[in-house]
Amino acid sequence: MSMTQVAFLRMADIPSKTQIEQTIQGLGYDFKILGDSENITEVDGLSCSINGHETFFETYFDQPTEITNDCEWIKPSITNQDLAISFVWGADFAAGACIGLISIALIDSGQALIYYLDDEMKYSREMLIADTPQFLNELEKEKENRATSLNEQKPTKNKENYKKSFWDKLKDLFK
Repeated sequence: MSMTQVAFLRMADIPSKTQIEQTIQGLGYDFKILGDSENITEVDGLSCSINGHETFFETYFDQPTEITNDCEWIKPSITNQDLAISFVWGADFAAGACIGLISIALIDSGQALIYYLDDEMKYSREMLIADTPQFLNELEKEKENRATSLNEQKPTKNKENYKKSFWDKLKDLFK
């Protein structure tokens, strides 16, 4: 299942990769956009790192009408925005956190309007800020569950399947 969040803003207001990183780091997150391009509109997706967790999500750049033709409920809000950036990701908490934080940077730099299309919901800056710790908490739980699962899968000697060697049998005779 994929999820889609869209930012509507003016092309002239798109911040550089460095500006986005600085805004998010200013919020207290260890965040980086991986890759060399300073212009995020030159890539088809973004690889990011949030608090040491790397992720990737797709990005699409369209005219706002490409989105609003299918989403009538958004049309009344669009005024002078000439770009729609769609962020598409799967069940990845790191991607969700990164997209939310990038959306905050787009709001701060260009008064972007942010919509989560799957639930027909408009996001405010405050809502995005509140959601980020939830994404990161779920990411940590996922990491802990993976570590626990790996520890449980370590091979153990199963006495029923354990074939005794000659020396083990000999030791048992003298017990």
